[in-house]
Order: sequence, then C-alpha cells, then structure tokens
Amino acid sequence: MKKFIIVYLVHLRLFSKNAKLFLFGGIFNGIGLSVFSLLFNLYLKEHGFTESQIGQILSWGSLGSALVAIPAAMLLERVHVKKILIYSTVLACLAYFFSIFSKTLSLIFIFMFFANSFITVYRVSIAPFFMRNSTKSERIYLFSVSSALSMLSQLFGFIIGGYLPKLVLFTKLTDNLSLAYEIALYISIVGTMVSIFPFLFIKQAEIPKNPTNMFAKIKGYNWPIISRLMIPKVLVGFGAGLVIPFMNLYFKNEYNLESETIGFFFSVMQVFLFIGMMSAPYITKKFGMMQSIVLTELLSIPFMFILAMSRYLPLAVIAFIMRGTLMNMNLPISSNFEMELVKPNEQSFTNAISTLGWQGAWTVSAWAGGQIIEKYSFEFSFYVTILAYFLSAVTYYIFFKKKPINAHN
Repeated sequence: MKKFIIVYLVHLRLFSKNAKLFLFGGIFNGIGLSVFSLLFNLYLKEHGFTESQIGQILSWGSLGSALVAIPAAMLLERVHVKKILIYSTVLACLAYFFSIFSKTLSLIFIFMFFANSFITVYRVSIAPFFMRNSTKSERIYLFSVSSALSMLSQLFGFIIGGYLPKLVLFTKLTDNLSLAYEIALYISIVGTMVSIFPFLFIKQAEIPKNPTNMFAKIKGYNWPIISRLMIPKVLVGFGAGLVIPFMNLYFKNEYNLESETIGFFFSVMQVFLFIGMMSAPYITKKFGMMQSIVLTELLSIPFMFILAMSRYLPLAVIAFIMRGTLMNMNLPISSNFEMELVKPNEQSFTNAISTLGWQGAWTVSAWAGGQIIEKYSFEFSFYVTILAYFLSAVTYYIFFKKKPINAHN
C-alpha cells in the first residue's frame, strides 16, 4: 500500500499546471451538479409534476446530450478548451437556473435540453484536454485521478444535497418544502459557477489554423478504429441503461427500503468507486489497457447474476457495490485507451462519437428498461444487461487483441 501511494505521488507531481487547474475546477463542478441531480426530481415532484412528466423532462435532457456531441467535437477544433470550459459552464448554469425559474412544462423541456447540451460540450472537451496537457508516463494517472475526484465530488454532492433543503428550512429562509428545494437548487448552481475561477488561470495554447474542409477532414478520420471502439461502447451503454437508472426502484420494490437507506447504499458505493478508479493505473500496469477493460467487464457479470437472482439484501448490496466498482474502474482506462489509439487531431471527434454512442444507447435502453421492468421483471432486465456486457467484452478482445497497425503511438 505504501509503495502504491508513493508511486501515485510521484506521478501526481508530473501533472501540468493546466491539468491541476482543471481537476480543481472539476471538483466544484461535480459537487454543484451532483446536488442539482439529487434534488431536481424531488423539486419537480414537490411542485406537482407527475412521474411521466419528470421522465419526459429527463428524456429531453438526454436528447440534448446526444445531439450536441459531434458539434462539440467540431467546436474543439476551432476554439480553445479554456473558453469552452468557461462558456459551457456559464451557459449550462443559466439554462439550469431558468429550468427552475420556469414553472411551465414546455419551457422546462427547452431549458433542460440546452442545459444538458452545454454540459455535454464541457464533458466532451475533458479527454482531449488531458491528452494535450500530459505525457504518456503520467496520463493514465491523470485520467484515473480525474474520474476518482468526480466520484468523490458526487459523494460530497449527495451528502450536501440531502441536508441542504433541511438547512434552508432550519435557517427559516422559508417554511415551505417546495421553496426549500428551489432555494437549494439555486445554491447548487452558484456552487457550480465557482468552478470557473480555476479555469480562468488555464494557459491557452494557440490553435493551429487548419484550412481543410471540416467534412473532408471527418471523412479522412480512421473510421476502422473509431467504429471498433464504438461497438463495445454502445453495447455497454445499452446494457447499463436497462438497469442502472432504476437501481433505486430495484431496492425499493424488491426489498421495500426507504429512500434514506437507498441513499446510504449509493453513498457507500461512491467510496468504492473512488478506490476503484484510483486503482486503475495499477490494474493497467499489471494487465494492460485492453485486458483490464475486458477483465473488469467480465468480472462484473457474476454480480449482475446475484442482483437478478438473490433476495438476500446484504448479498444484493455487496453485488450492487462490486458491479458498480468494476464497471466504473474501467472508465478512465477505456477513455485513455480510446485517445491513445487515434491521432491527436482525431481525439476530440472520437471522444464525441464515444459520448454519442454511449448516450444514445443509454437513452434508448433507459426508455425500454422501464417498459421491460413493468411488463416482465427486474430479473429479465438484468439478464439482457449481462448479455450486453458479455458481448462488449468479447468484441473488445476480438477487435484489439492485436494493436491495430495504423493506431497512433
């Protein structure tokens, strides 16, 4: 353990100033958005919106994320990442503000569409930014620390979000619960805006002028590698979307648990996700990137079987935490793996296609997942997810057991 920490500290010192500034800003961004995501549905429900209407609002947000991914990659070719980080955060916060301020369903649809669009622009820029502001020796550590800090900020966000409405009521700002949720959401937006200050100190590099037609450039990308990267990604996104958005309902329906207990299980999982993501460089060094991705996906499958078959709560909780840890452990590895396989000028577009594939598959399967669970059972959804995970692992291995000869080194 001591050696593990020392190795991490050595690589942390190699992080560039730009990378450190982004990580610092990302903490505030993650906390603020986690508070918002935790409270927004509760706020909508308290204001009289039905579950069906809330689902439609979330679907509009997912649609915004899917549609903006590729335009965001094109934007990264022409605008410095520093400006994208700042402007996308500001515009997203404004859209989130108006989604709370507006009480009309149609307006909330529109503002959530734009809010998620701007946040997706922010997220699509992360991997290319890390590639440009790191070297191969510390890169996997940078991706892992970023993912781990994201999990940690979500943990703090969930804790803060859980107590913030009660704090608003306690301080007598209002005695109305629905207004307390609204005030707490406005506070979360202010917290998210704090992330802009570290971003202001990021040093801009000049973007090379590229007269090439954008569509001609896209046509010249390494599509054989990009398509092979996306097929396993879509399979995992489809499988995850069938069950992950409904895990709170799984514990409520199958074990009749209260929201406080379910929230505690989710918080505990965030701790394990943090540990798992910090372990990614060690796993990668021991097995290699492709092998680590395949291994973590395959190892998660037995825990999915337990969730499908077990009716013993402690065992189900352990399976829930282990599945989440294993699947999220490979996020920084797969992100780094994708960026390493393509040329620098293809990284933004590849990351956007990855986001589009994942988000699109997730959106479709999340819609289908609710129908399947209602008509059949959680058990059936888990079995379909297991098949999707297995196929993803197999395709990763088949596609990348030998490094493509035209991959970027």
